[in-house]
Amino acid sequence: MLGKKTASRPLPLLLVFYILLWIGGCRSDRRERIDVSTIPLDIRVMRFEADMFSIDTSSLEVGLDSLRMRYGSLFDLFAYQITRLGGPDPEVTAARFREFVSDTNFRRLERDCRSAFPELDPLNAGLTDAFRHYRYYLPDAAVPQVATLVSGFSYPIVCDSSWLGISLDLYLGPDYPLYNTLQPPLPNYLRRKMRPEYMVPDAMKGWLMSDYGIDESNAKLIERMVSQGRIQYALHALLPETPDSLLSGYSGAQLEWCGNNEQQVWSFFIDQKLLFSADPNVLLKYAGEGPSTGGFPKESPGNIALYIGWRIVESYMERHPDVSIRQLLEEKDLNRVYQESGYKPHKP
Repeated sequence: MLGKKTASRPLPLLLVFYILLWIGGCRSDRRERIDVSTIPLDIRVMRFEADMFSIDTSSLEVGLDSLRMRYGSLFDLFAYQITRLGGPDPEVTAARFREFVSDTNFRRLERDCRSAFPELDPLNAGLTDAFRHYRYYLPDAAVPQVATLVSGFSYPIVCDSSWLGISLDLYLGPDYPLYNTLQPPLPNYLRRKMRPEYMVPDAMKGWLMSDYGIDESNAKLIERMVSQGRIQYALHALLPETPDSLLSGYSGAQLEWCGNNEQQVWSFFIDQKLLFSADPNVLLKYAGEGPSTGGFPKESPGNIALYIGWRIVESYMERHPDVSIRQLLEEKDLNRVYQESGYKPHKP
């Protein structure tokens, strides 16, 4: 762990950054358009991958020292957690980096990322607007430096206490050829979202989760619902102009299905007495990512529990208009949020 934030989960659990849901028009004033243009903040994304692959391999240790000096803790995050190239012996570390930056496939991957993203103006603009909203709602919170990476298909978003990293190699489009070479194969429901337009939502989601996500190892289902629901609620305040499909990761058809079946889904959780279950099988079934949620029709999205979580949080915030987004995110008693939400979906 570096500071209060840790790296995102590896590719088999990549889905953690795609599972949050928001749907329908927000009825809270947090969805109103806030003028943040005068907030003095300008995000300029650095290119870690370009600097790394441009190192002269004949003097690699010198190049790595320079890379470490420029990127600080992000270098350590990349070397010791993302790629595991770092080690206690500098010579071993240099040898591993030499192999990585000389590998034909990784060099092709870096070239393809450079070709797909020759400049980062759209990313700079999107993150600047998002973090201006972030500073508006959380004025004392730290704003990270941001850099792009090539992680070798391992981590989409990485965070530590001062850096936010975005792996370009996981946003090259669902038909990118090298995705077909991965083992185990990437499922279509993940590949569908590996597009450039998801980078800013995923980055902001990852940054929020790294500060305000809960330890899910001992959490009950309702706590996981509310935790993810409040992250999603805040995300929509930070990205008010972003389409729901990009913020949620759900398809349009899945969003529609949720809206039409919210009452039935909630009744199922109540009737089966699942809300306070900590059974790993229950959590995996209803709060786990997938093409759909087990036990529900194939038209349902995976992780349907998180849709309910957002709806609970929205209901809570409507009943408590004096609660700020910061107070919501810092609330420790998530069961209290549920109990005081008065959530009761209406029949369509």
